[in-house]
Amino acid sequence: MLAQGWKGELAGVERAWEVAREWSDCAEELGFHGVWVFDHFQPYPARDDSPLLEAWSTLAALSQVTTRVVLGTLVTCAAYRPAAVTVKMARNLDALSGGRFCLGAGAGWDEPEFAALGIPFAAAAERSDRLEELLRLARGSPSGSPSARVGLAGDAGHGRGPLVLVGGDGEKRTLPAAVRYADVVNWQVGPAGFARKSRVLAELCESAGRDPASLRRTHAPNFQLFDSERAYAHWRQHPDRGMSSRDVEAYVRGRGALYGTAAAITATIEEFIDLGCQGFMVYCNSAPEPSGLHQLKSLSSANHRSDGGNGSD
Repeated sequence: MLAQGWKGELAGVERAWEVAREWSDCAEELGFHGVWVFDHFQPYPARDDSPLLEAWSTLAALSQVTTRVVLGTLVTCAAYRPAAVTVKMARNLDALSGGRFCLGAGAGWDEPEFAALGIPFAAAAERSDRLEELLRLARGSPSGSPSARVGLAGDAGHGRGPLVLVGGDGEKRTLPAAVRYADVVNWQVGPAGFARKSRVLAELCESAGRDPASLRRTHAPNFQLFDSERAYAHWRQHPDRGMSSRDVEAYVRGRGALYGTAAAITATIEEFIDLGCQGFMVYCNSAPEPSGLHQLKSLSSANHRSDGGNGSD
């Protein structure tokens, strides 16, 4: 995830674009597969001292200063723009990047931001309708069609339009829409939730006559590395957490966050991979300092060496 400002990480930064570009340059140089942005217009929670780079114009700029990484929205809100406008922007960005764009879309949830933008916050069913309309148009036909592609970077540039990602785990509307239209789904749940959602997704795919292996499952965790279990315990007990140490640990586990020592984080990553997770879109709590990117690279390299060279970034 780009150092973009949504979580207040650019507070006090005067040259936000330069910082974001340095972050993406570092990610590309270290071998990460993609750079992703949030589609938000104000920090969360709202604050006045933190700039926030708008998603689509930032990706357009990044398309001209990167050469290899996939660029994606995680996720763009279907209700913020007319579907046809979003699809036109997506196809244009795919062309600008040489086929490296992934259109990640969701139904939207941030009601205060809707209000700040003057956009009505519709009922969940209507927001799901907007998402499905966007996905249908992104597939280029009234009915849409699911892709048989599985990879991210490997399929870029073949003239098929951008990859489509659906963010969300709603079982009544969101997951069925992903089965119909998406190449990738993205969740932010713990291992138990990931296993359950994977089973539901497989059943939906089988009912629709789609190979479940053709729909790539990914996870979007936060990341913070600690030198020792004691340091991690001290962090959990800090009054700023607002919960007991045990409750913080339960929350971290329930969200699938990558918090803890190198060994603990590696074990969590391996657990997700064993459950079929094929990608991690990671927000580094160190942002805008790039130390988190280097730490992630070191973890990946160590795992790559320990498994005889078959690890996954």
